[in-house]
Amino acid sequence: MASIRKTKKSIRYACGDIAAELLIASHAIKDFNRNETVNIINDIASLQCDALAKCSFDFDKAKSDFENGKIYRSARRKYASAAFHKLNDEIGKRMQEIVDKMNAAMPQHIKDAAKA
Repeated sequence: MASIRKTKKSIRYACGDIAAELLIASHAIKDFNRNETVNIINDIASLQCDALAKCSFDFDKAKSDFENGKIYRSARRKYASAAFHKLNDEIGKRMQEIVDKMNAAMPQHIKDAAKA
């Protein structure tokens, strides 16, 4: 259970940090597209809710389906590991889409200054 708790904390922190960066940028940068900010915040909230809901999962086998407890625990660990990797990949993909939207809302002169 500790890994689920840590995963949920990490999701909350990451989404909160991205939302905070977006709000700071929208208020600090003069030509920032503020109309897009609301849509991006909604995407971040949707990502957080979906990811937190997918953190809890059940192993689909019973202990009696295996020869002994060691094999059962090994199979359960592999299942959990695969589920967390899949969740991590999905979160990473959606987070990258959000960052791309944030970059699109940034004015061009700020992008050019950042490259220099």
